[in-house]
Amino acid sequence: MALAGPAGLLAALCAAPASSVADSSLPLAREPDRPRPTGRAIVLLDRRGERIRPVLERSGLRPEVAIPQVGVAAVEPADDRGVAFVRRELRGNPAVAGVEPEYRRTARLIPDDPAYSTPDPFAPHGDTYQWHLRHERFPSAWNRSTGAGARLAVIDSGVDGGNPDLGSQIVAAVDQDGGVDSGPATVDEDGHGTHVAGLACATGDNGYGGASSGFGCELIVEKTDLSDASIVNSIIDAARRGADVINMSFGGPGASEAIEDAVRFAWKRDVVMVAAASNENTTHQGLPARALQPKGTGPKLHRGKGLVVTAAQYGGSRAWFRPGKGRGISVAAYGAASASPANPGLFSSFPSNVTLLDTGIGPRVPPCRCRTSFEGDVRFAYIEGTSMAAPQVAGAAALIRARRPGIDAKRVIEILKQKAAGNEFRGGLGWGVLDAGAATRVALKPR
Repeated sequence: MALAGPAGLLAALCAAPASSVADSSLPLAREPDRPRPTGRAIVLLDRRGERIRPVLERSGLRPEVAIPQVGVAAVEPADDRGVAFVRRELRGNPAVAGVEPEYRRTARLIPDDPAYSTPDPFAPHGDTYQWHLRHERFPSAWNRSTGAGARLAVIDSGVDGGNPDLGSQIVAAVDQDGGVDSGPATVDEDGHGTHVAGLACATGDNGYGGASSGFGCELIVEKTDLSDASIVNSIIDAARRGADVINMSFGGPGASEAIEDAVRFAWKRDVVMVAAASNENTTHQGLPARALQPKGTGPKLHRGKGLVVTAAQYGGSRAWFRPGKGRGISVAAYGAASASPANPGLFSSFPSNVTLLDTGIGPRVPPCRCRTSFEGDVRFAYIEGTSMAAPQVAGAAALIRARRPGIDAKRVIEILKQKAAGNEFRGGLGWGVLDAGAATRVALKPR
């Protein structure tokens, strides 16, 4: 099996030119802290015990939200006639203390990780390094959950334990590489695993590097050589270690009852499993994807044992390299910027050591030229592929489980599908591009 990248080979994941050195002197781009009207009017009663609905209905108004404990109601003016219309309708009503416009407040959790808010000279339209997080509405999700306490397992090539954004998040690191002569799980000779982990669980709001979808989730590192036995061991070990979510940014054709059994083992232990779709233009997603969302079940909201994630590009369309599609896809997340070589892939963590992605693997797999420098630190890279899309969805699942540990995996999966930006199933992007804000709002609303 191969780690998922557009060309199907490890080194073909990288898209950035060798000269991709960021200008860290660019100013921070913070979201303006200004009120945003919703268009509704807030009606305040004089709190003398009047019932809200009769008071409003006498003036032909109907409350969308009524809060009798404090004598407050939210009213949508008819035909978009505005708050002034509501004021006129209620003028002189002795039960009404006042009418004011309703505003939508801005989430105050804007992380101080510089890559989150710094303009990227290589991003489309001069957007920030981590534009994907804002486009998938993670700031709204972080205002509800920072992922603290949720355990996310990354089954991959290892994770650089010395990386400032990742080392403190690692709670377990297990070498499942099947006896391959390589370093421990906290050494990533390839580079792929560190990049994936950075998208899922890089420490947020620590003033270094970038944020991540899971923000403050804990990492279980399962280092694999991608043999079937290694994958099976990794899934089972992660489930036994209490993983709330497992990310698998790899895949390949062929059958394996052993992998199917491991997926069933984790499913019975209520783990949310996420797998990358193929990076080829196919409806056959291979394993482990097929075990999570069997072909034909994608449009069925309640079917499947996990989420299969394909890649979108900047703007929300299917990624330029035409990744996996069809009825075996669950949702999409950003896995590319655009087809332009001037707009490389997703920005994330990278090992300090020279990797196989840096050097290439013989004449057929050239160096990726994906490593970049940010604020003078070369522990970053641009990489694209469905491998990069999957950990963003895994991080969103971790945010939900951190705040609601009792919510079952089936419900998390359904919500992430149902609240994706597409709102309905389409073959190219499944249920649509991840909307972390909407998903956490539904999953974490008071019961």
